[in-house]
Parts: sequence; C-alpha cells; structure tokens
Amino acid sequence: MKKIIAIAAVTILAFTACDQANTCNYDASANTLSCSEKTYKTSNLGGKIWMAENMAVYIPDSSACYGNDHVNCEVMGRLYTWNAATTGLCPKGWTIPTRQDFKNAFGNTSIAALKESASFNMQFAGFRYYDGKFADKNESASFWTSDSYDGSRAYLVRATDSTITYEHFNKNIFASVRCIKE
Repeated sequence: MKKIIAIAAVTILAFTACDQANTCNYDASANTLSCSEKTYKTSNLGGKIWMAENMAVYIPDSSACYGNDHVNCEVMGRLYTWNAATTGLCPKGWTIPTRQDFKNAFGNTSIAALKESASFNMQFAGFRYYDGKFADKNESASFWTSDSYDGSRAYLVRATDSTITYEHFNKNIFASVRCIKE
C-alpha cells in the first residue's frame, strides 16, 4: 500500500511540475511575459497582446536550434514542428495565432518596419526541413499558425525582405512560433 501511495505522490508531483513549468507571469505595465526559460517582450498589435520574441522552450525531438547551434536559439528562438507548436507550447492563457491574427497584426506595416520595430521584432530565423536540412536563415521568417490545411499540412506565415505570404507546408518542418494572449 505504501508503494502505491508513493507512486501516486510522485505522479501528482510530476504533473504539478509540468503544470507550473508552462505557467508564466504577464506584466502589462512592463510589457513582459516571465517564464522559466526566459522573459519575453510583449506588445499590442492588431488588438491583441503578442510575444515580441520567438518561443525558446526546448522540446525533445520537436524543436531545434537553426544549424543545431545553441547560439541561434539564444538570438532567434527555437524552431518547432506544427504538432509541438499547437499542443501546449504556449504558456497557460496564451495560444498560437491564426492567419487572421497575423494579418490583423501586420496590417499595412512594411516588412522593414516589422524587422526594426521592437513591437514585433521579426527575426529571419529560417526553418528546418523534416529531413533535418536547414534553410533561409537571414533570408526569411516562418511562423506557424494554428490553422491546419489538411492532415499533413498547416499554414505558415512567411516573410522575406519583399513579401509576406500565407502558405501551407508539411507539419513536420520546423518553424518559429509566437504566442498571443487569449
């Protein structure tokens, strides 16, 4: 009986620790979201509160640093599969934006302004193909949306120096993630 109680206690503790790990503190006056891995800047765009930095939470087998170089994670955040992005990556009370959320946030703002402005702080972090090859660092930004296209593809917001597009890609590629307050 003691063994069963001990196992139950360890299980409860593990779930509580996971629950606490995904809890962050939002400070509206400081425009920050303080999480265990880092404190993210936030801003109000398109009528919603956005993280002004890419997510940087390590998820085994579902996240990567560009070029497998940890320095890239520190500068540009991690890259994630769509499944990792949409299954609890964002802190409690935050979610993955839709294509429409991105459109509302970007409005008619130029890409140069999105890159230079602290309000969005667009990082051209590139992406990773499902076969492990990396592409487009310093050439494009790719952000997962919560919008699935079909069973194997989902929508990415892709920005280059000249365009912003909303395209569907294989859910197993790795791209950047931003979260918005629910």
